[in-house]
Amino acid sequence: MLIESPRCDQAATFPVGTIIQGHIQSVHKVGMGFRHEIATLEIQFDQIEPEGAPPIGMLAQVLQVDNARERVIDGVIHGIRSTNTPQDHLSSRVGYLATWDPHTMWILPAYRAVFPVFPEPELYFPAGTDLLLELAMRLPVANLAVASAGPAFDSPDREDIEHLALSLPERTTTPKGRAADLVNVAFVGSERQLESAFQAAGWKQSDAMSKRAAFREIDAFLMLRNDATGPMSRQLLQGEASESTWEKGLDSLAKRDHLRIWSTLDVWKDDPVWLSASTRDVRANLSLRTGKFVHYVDPKVDEERERVVRDLILAGCVDRVDEVARPTTPHFVVNATGGEMHTDGAIAVVKLRDCNHPLFTDDPDAPALAARPRSRFVRYIRTQVLSTRNLWRENAFYDAYAVTRKSVVAIRRHDRLEREERQNEAERAERAQKSGTSTILAGTLSN
Repeated sequence: MLIESPRCDQAATFPVGTIIQGHIQSVHKVGMGFRHEIATLEIQFDQIEPEGAPPIGMLAQVLQVDNARERVIDGVIHGIRSTNTPQDHLSSRVGYLATWDPHTMWILPAYRAVFPVFPEPELYFPAGTDLLLELAMRLPVANLAVASAGPAFDSPDREDIEHLALSLPERTTTPKGRAADLVNVAFVGSERQLESAFQAAGWKQSDAMSKRAAFREIDAFLMLRNDATGPMSRQLLQGEASESTWEKGLDSLAKRDHLRIWSTLDVWKDDPVWLSASTRDVRANLSLRTGKFVHYVDPKVDEERERVVRDLILAGCVDRVDEVARPTTPHFVVNATGGEMHTDGAIAVVKLRDCNHPLFTDDPDAPALAARPRSRFVRYIRTQVLSTRNLWRENAFYDAYAVTRKSVVAIRRHDRLEREERQNEAERAERAQKSGTSTILAGTLSN
């Protein structure tokens, strides 16, 4: 199902919910691990079915599994290698002994036979997996009407929400007073509507900070899986803590959509107004200095704002929505961890309703898919096979190669980020120059 339309002349061409058909080109499971260490999947999408129009042929392949740990190479989804994990890297240092003394080769296999702890290597994509597609050919849309932008506010109401939006705070802070996230979504509706909307959209409330939550998060980090209710750092809005925190992830601790929600004293047409700061985590590291996980957010925070609204619309919980410009909001800010955030400065105002007529529903007739082999014995044997196949990598020579390779990748990534930053600086300078020119012209005309 289409959740974000390709654009033609800056306008969406298909409504959200349009059905897309595809077929599996190839699939390789890890199985028992004798033949494949990594699972792969290739899907080709070849038809889009706009409502009220004949199907349109297309050719598209997967560019990215947007909310998952898997990577995509030339349209083929590659799963993880279960022996390429942080906990395995730590234990494999024991294998260095075999580099200098072959009589110690038995230690590492024996350790893994007693402690067969590995993440699940098979691919498992349940409903809610976001696939970013790349068109491989032109998509003919000349005779299609432009898709509706969504249920927007009427003119009188639009003036009211614009006035409301300009009075709202723009930034959250940390408990120590440092500027943190951008307030980029406002909800209008009851607390019950707000809670049911996120539940219907597949989001979960995060747990409070605790030792148990910390151990669960470390386990997810070591096992390359998601912590669906992982805790969030504390942020304040005008000195107040958030009423609720919501998040959504798939199979990766590093990637998650999340937001904090605050109540306000504002009321619009007898409905309370709630404020939210939504960001998307794209990377996570364990900080040895603080003993906590540090998440790094996607600098394009407007895309996360649109994801939140999109999810609630798909769940059938949105009555009206509009984006309201805030001229005083800077387009480039830095959060509390030093991460950059780029924004157009707008805030999305979402009028909630009781959730009904969702664009997606679970198919009760669909067969249940197993996320892993059901037999513990099968999983144990597979672990031993994969561990044995990995022995050739567990020596100082291979690690030297791996470190060199990662260093080259890091240098290239640093160079790419520097180029992007220079480009962003040029764009900001151009916007500032245009803004200054407009101000001068306005002053000249007024004189």
